Amino acid sequence: VMLSSADRINESAMRKALAQLAVHHDALRMVCGTQNGSVIQYNRADNLSEEELFTFETHDVRGKGSLQEEHAAIEQAAARIQTSIRLETGPLVAVGLFHAADGDHLLLSIHHLVIDGVSWRILFEDLTACYRQALEGKEAALPAKTDSYQTYAKQISDYAKSRRLLQEADYWSEREKAAVKPLPKDTRISSNLLKDTDVMTVTLTKQETEQLLTEANRAYTTETGELLLAALSLALNRWTGNETFKISLEGHGREEHLEHLDISRTIGWFTSIYPVLVDASFQDQPDDGERLGYHIKRTKDMMRRIPHKGAGYGVLKYISK
Repeated sequence: VMLSSADRINESAMRKALAQLAVHHDALRMVCGTQNGSVIQYNRADNLSEEELFTFETHDVRGKGSLQEEHAAIEQAAARIQTSIRLETGPLVAVGLFHAADGDHLLLSIHHLVIDGVSWRILFEDLTACYRQALEGKEAALPAKTDSYQTYAKQISDYAKSRRLLQEADYWSEREKAAVKPLPKDTRISSNLLKDTDVMTVTLTKQETEQLLTEANRAYTTETGELLLAALSLALNRWTGNETFKISLEGHGREEHLEHLDISRTIGWFTSIYPVLVDASFQDQPDDGERLGYHIKRTKDMMRRIPHKGAGYGVLKYISK
């Protein structure tokens, strides 16, 4: 993540703030290694030196040419900083501070194994607080720590053996085994590599975003994700003619399926990915208007029948076995 500020960032205060964050949030001190052929993830002590907690580089690109050339220099250095993270030895946090003609830019690069989308919001809140307090010469005062990632891992291990989770096995097995027609391809391919994929990004206007988040949900008391899934499956149906689709969804994973656990302000990677089987058949709905409403309600009902919003699927698949 690259943060920008029209004002100059105080390097000393930022270093202090980052060190306080790494001590407060255990996951930021994690590293991964191997033991007896298995991958292990563990926390390091909270009394590490700054160099062991994160790497920090400062670059002054002012006078490197035009503003565009300065930004190009920042991008080049940022790419190198991001690739400097070492999973086995750490640290998994790399920082770059750039002084440019249009202000200062702060690169925060953290390995995905220790952070997710919700964690970034927590980190931004705490970094802002720690930095302001450091500027004022005050000791950091952060909200009380919630349960650690280690505590979460131990509870997940117990949950994987629980009867409550094993009762979901048939539900997820049916979805994994469900046969669906593949999407059509323009050409035959012999490999299926991530490096060959591309991403298409579509940006909604402010008005469209407001409508999607508020007005569009009123008619059928839906959530935004349910509308998006209904729209996606409807588009796939019109494109391919297929009536059933298996789609992987990603959730934040911080569901209330683990008792007596509070991870509301815990940094870590809690994300859950799980398959859904979406029915897009319309044999009994000839009218397009009726089809749309019917499909939205059908998709909403399917989503709300998913146990614990999919949080148990990965546990069953990778830990229970």
